[in-house]
Amino acid sequence: MDLTLGRLPATIERPAASKFARPLVLFPELFTTTSHLSLLMGYLVSLGWEVCAIDLHAAVRGAGPGLSGLLELAGGAIAALDREVVALGHGLGGLVALMMAERPAVAASVALAPALPGFRSPLCMSLRNRLAARVGGPLRPPSGRALFELIADADPFQRDTIIRTLRPASPGAALEVAQGVVTAATASGTPRLIVAGDSDIFAPLDRVQRLAAATGAELATLKGRGHWLIGGRALERAVSEAQRFLVKALGRDLLLLYSDSGPERGPDSGPDDVD
Repeated sequence: MDLTLGRLPATIERPAASKFARPLVLFPELFTTTSHLSLLMGYLVSLGWEVCAIDLHAAVRGAGPGLSGLLELAGGAIAALDREVVALGHGLGGLVALMMAERPAVAASVALAPALPGFRSPLCMSLRNRLAARVGGPLRPPSGRALFELIADADPFQRDTIIRTLRPASPGAALEVAQGVVTAATASGTPRLIVAGDSDIFAPLDRVQRLAAATGAELATLKGRGHWLIGGRALERAVSEAQRFLVKALGRDLLLLYSDSGPERGPDSGPDDVD
C-alpha cells in the first residue's frame, strides 16, 4: 500500500500473520528509493514483520536540508504512524536509523552498512560530485568501479534494474557526513545494531568499528560481503543478524502470541517463539 507519511512517500506491507508487535521502518541509501528495498521488504514480510519503507530522499530539493533535515523528515514520518517502531536503514539511511534511536518512538535501530561521519565515501565523493556540490548541484550516482562495488552482492537478475533506477541526490546530508560536520549519535539505552560486510569500500570495517563504539551499537560482520546487504547473497544473513538482535534486545515486548481472538503480546514470550 502506497501512502504519504509526514512529508514523505511510503510503502507499507503487512504479513498474513504478524509475529512482531512493532513495525519495521526502512530508510534507503543515497541514490536509491523504496523500490531498491523491495527484496528486503518481501523477505521481512515473509518472516512475519509489518514493514514500512520511507522514501527518505524524495522531498529533498536543491542543496537539501542536511542530515538534521533528513532526521526531521524521518521523525515526521514515524510520528504519522503513531506507533512505537524499529528503525532499519541502509547506507545514509542506516546512519539516520542509528540517530533516530534517540527518539522516544523508536524502540531499537539497525544500520546496514551505514554512512560514516568523517569518511569521504567513493559512493558519492567522486571528483565530479565534489565539483557539483560546490555549486549546489545534485550528486550523480556512482559509475565505473564504484558502481561495480555497489551492486557486486546483488542478484544478477536485479543489477540492470538497480542501475537504471538509481537517481541523483542532494549534496546536503552527504557532504555533512563526509566532512565530519555531523557527530554520530552518542550511546544511549536504546538497543542499536550495525551490520557490515568486511569487503565494503563504502563503509570500511575499521571505521565501522569506531562508529559502533561511539554509538554503543553491537556490530555484526558479514565475511566476504560488500555494501549491498539489502538483496542477493548477503540478504538472508543480514536479516538473520538483525532479527536475532531485535528478539534478544526487545524480547517479550516485541513478540506476539496467538489466541482464538487474534494476536496478543505474550507475557512469557522469548526468543524461542520465533523460528
